[in-house]
Amino acid sequence: MKVPPEGDIKPMKRYTDFYRLRIGTFRVLFDIDHSEKIIYIQAIGNRGVYK
Repeated sequence: MKVPPEGDIKPMKRYTDFYRLRIGTFRVLFDIDHSEKIIYIQAIGNRGVYK
């Protein structure tokens, strides 16, 4: 498993160790446990998911 995964991924500016994956108009917000190589999905939604 490649950590972080490939795609349109950017680190979140306000939150350390959080990332966002853009899929069209949807966003997946996640964080990564690098020691275990586990990705925890925190939220999935349209662009308003940031609020």
